[in-house]
Amino acid sequence: MPSPLTFDFYNSIIEVPSPDTSVDLQYLINQIRDTEDELNPAMSYSKIADAFGKQSLGGGTFVGLTVQLLNNWKLRFQARNGPDTIACIVTGGNLVAESGNPISPSAYTQITIAQSSSPTIATPDDNTNIKYLIESLRGSEASGIGNIFYWDPVNGNDSNTGTLPSKAVATFAQAQILTTDSNFDVIYCLSSHPSGITTVTETLSITKNTLKVRGPGHTFQLKPTATSNDTISVGAHSVEISGIYIETAVTGSANAISVTGNRNLIKDCWITNVRGQGINMISSAFSKITGCVIENCDGNGIKTNNSVIQLNISKNIISNNADGILLSGTGTSDNLVENNLIYKNSAYGVAIGSGVVNTNVRGANTIVNNTTGNTQDLGTDTYIETQAGGASASEIADAVWDEVISGHTTAGSMGKTLKDAKAKATLASLK
Repeated sequence: MPSPLTFDFYNSIIEVPSPDTSVDLQYLINQIRDTEDELNPAMSYSKIADAFGKQSLGGGTFVGLTVQLLNNWKLRFQARNGPDTIACIVTGGNLVAESGNPISPSAYTQITIAQSSSPTIATPDDNTNIKYLIESLRGSEASGIGNIFYWDPVNGNDSNTGTLPSKAVATFAQAQILTTDSNFDVIYCLSSHPSGITTVTETLSITKNTLKVRGPGHTFQLKPTATSNDTISVGAHSVEISGIYIETAVTGSANAISVTGNRNLIKDCWITNVRGQGINMISSAFSKITGCVIENCDGNGIKTNNSVIQLNISKNIISNNADGILLSGTGTSDNLVENNLIYKNSAYGVAIGSGVVNTNVRGANTIVNNTTGNTQDLGTDTYIETQAGGASASEIADAVWDEVISGHTTAGSMGKTLKDAKAKATLASLK
């Protein structure tokens, strides 16, 4: 924040105090107008300066600002002590004086007026830097941002431009038409129904790369009536779906979300009452599912098919499905399951099919109370961390015994002695 300017009415000098080395003309004219409005002593002077410009020419272009100092007024930077000369600058448009040079000299200062070479100042339609800053704070891997469009199923109109909430379109299909492929455009889903819940029967087919579809949470609900289409189908790369409540039609076998494409992000969604799979990964690399609730699916909570590679499933709540997570398909490898709560699924919590390679189930998963079992491992080179729910207390105890005894059961060996001791203890407990 620049320091307040000082006004010397006796010598008609406006001074920029040290240590400031620059002054913007908009700030200068604001200070002048404030001073002119004061009763003492500025009432003796009707006006210190005139200002011209800043009229809009449309399209984010404005006439440049020109400040003209009146009645022998000058601008001066406060003198410095030296011996070095301090460079000072006046920016933001054109500064002129009714009486010639608008600058009054001072010791050890050198003043430059960055006069505008054009009568106009171009400014963006919105604050791009702030948009990028906010986007970077989201922490997603696809943090670029392009144009923003608004989808309001209640008050929108597909003849609108979609560029403001008040100009929102009515359908997702029209909102996607407005976006540009691979431009990191964002579609914001607006919940504006008077009841507080906006319900949409449209199904979404996302075909634009890097498109981001963001909702406000539970108040924006997809409940399609079509039984043949998945509620959301993704056929593109680097797509984000976040903040949406998702169901399927009440009959049929549709999935809530199906994904074909790489580097896609499904985040902070509530997926429930699904006739097929909660999330069906058809073919994908480097995608992520995080922060979601996935429940009440007739199929599996999350299912992979062929060629799903390096899928990160983290920080989700997965319950009351068939398998909570089913990793299956040929060419499926290097997938990570971590920090999830997986419980009360009717089959397994995590099931790993044959041919699935290098699965890692680790990092504070809680996998409990699944009917058939907490984990099933038919894959190759699977790592299931014990704390991740991979074994019960009795399974851990048996594994310890087997590790100690296996291969050491010949007469007179320590393994044979321990095995006999275990058998005796077991028999004694049965008497």
